[in-house]
Amino acid sequence: MTQHQAIPWKRIAVQATAIVISILLAFAIEAWWAERQERELEHRTLEALRSDLEATDTELDRLLQRVAAAREIFSRFQSASPAELVEFDAEEVRLAMVSLVTPASFNPITATHDALSNDGRLGLISDPELLRHLSNWQGALDDIEANSIDLAAESVRVLRSMEKYGGPFIRWQRSVDDLEVLQRANGETLAVLRQDADFMGKARMHQYTLSGYLLKLRQLDENLDSTLAVLEQEIDQY
Repeated sequence: MTQHQAIPWKRIAVQATAIVISILLAFAIEAWWAERQERELEHRTLEALRSDLEATDTELDRLLQRVAAAREIFSRFQSASPAELVEFDAEEVRLAMVSLVTPASFNPITATHDALSNDGRLGLISDPELLRHLSNWQGALDDIEANSIDLAAESVRVLRSMEKYGGPFIRWQRSVDDLEVLQRANGETLAVLRQDADFMGKARMHQYTLSGYLLKLRQLDENLDSTLAVLEQEIDQY
């Protein structure tokens, strides 16, 4: 009669448990590695966003200074008497002419945000508060673009009004700093322009639009500062 061999249930159970634990451990390691890679990708993305926003902040500060200076120079031009304008030196004349036709425009650096939006990868950013700030920032940029278009239109009207005095006096290329005087203006030119009611009407409208643009720029600066602050907090967690 054949003797039945005892089944080693304890050993089988231990081996089965070891196999299950090995599988679970492999899944856990894989999940940990995937999460780590995702965190590293998010970190690199946030660093790239910070780089873009910091460069944009520097450009915005420069633009704010230029626009504020243009407003101050125009105020002096508007309040000066014809005799005082005639005494303006070459640099004062240049600054006054620039202030009359400032076609300021803001060119933010948005490469990282645009790439994330276009590829549908904004979900890489896990912090909802940061996403909200970035959304508000993008909306503020869209608003300022409309103001830039209005300001450019007013600048053109001022230039056209100058043409009857033998102009155009000024042509701009890529930025305010690249303004080129085609017909050299002097203090007498400013005095004549100052007494032209039609020209001054257009110049004041330009400055009114420039004031609105300056206000939007300051609001944009506050928006950018708050966005950078939230971004810094998120990066500090890594």
